Amino acid sequence: MSRLGDLRNDNDPNCTYEGDNNVLLQQTSNYLLGWLQGGLRVRSPLGSVDFLEERRSVLQSRFTQTSVDQCLDPAVAVAAYRWLVCFLLEKSRTRLEQLRAEGQDEFQARNNSQAYYCSSLALAFIEYTCLGRFHELVQDQRTPAGLRPVLQKLCALFGLWSLSRHTGTLYQGGHMSGEEPAELLQSAVLTLCAQLKDDAVALVDVLAPTDFILNSPIGQADGQLYKNLWSALLQGDGVLQRPSWWKEFCSDKPAVGSLRAKL
Repeated sequence: MSRLGDLRNDNDPNCTYEGDNNVLLQQTSNYLLGWLQGGLRVRSPLGSVDFLEERRSVLQSRFTQTSVDQCLDPAVAVAAYRWLVCFLLEKSRTRLEQLRAEGQDEFQARNNSQAYYCSSLALAFIEYTCLGRFHELVQDQRTPAGLRPVLQKLCALFGLWSLSRHTGTLYQGGHMSGEEPAELLQSAVLTLCAQLKDDAVALVDVLAPTDFILNSPIGQADGQLYKNLWSALLQGDGVLQRPSWWKEFCSDKPAVGSLRAKL
């Protein structure tokens, strides 16, 4: 009745090549660390790492929002992610230098600095890049004005929800302190979910695959779940006929009460 399972099975290999994913994460962290070790001015072709040039001033920033309304601005999540990447970059470099000082060769040092450091750095940078591009497109003048409010809320929701998984690191580095920041993030996420509720169907229709690709009677865009389900059932061969084994099922049936427990 649904091809969701087939679609997932087809897509899973693209997401679970752990060797490839780990190599890509290592390459990403190596690329970021390379800018620090080279001592060159940070200028990338697409501008994705240009903010690292100001990493010292970025690391001095703090989470200063005091209300949920302030947290609804996507720029808040973008700024927090920028700090997160800079912090993890410095921690990863320190960890790498520490392992080298302990006598580990370059291969061992790179491998042993992945957990909690370089791998987290790469993931945070990827999330920051996605969020930053999303934010830029929402603000782009070519984006229809009627779509900006809902896209801005969606951008803020994605940013805050993703950022909530890094609150431990944000507190570790001193970007957040006290109970209020974490509570504000949680409240802002819930607020955005409530605000986007009325637009949820439209957003899903935009992002979801077409009915032809999904090929699911219970997931069609018209929302007629039971009608489509019944129509799909009637399309099978012999669905309104008795099965060939119906007599075997009906003959020699035990009498009521004959199979009572003997204990």
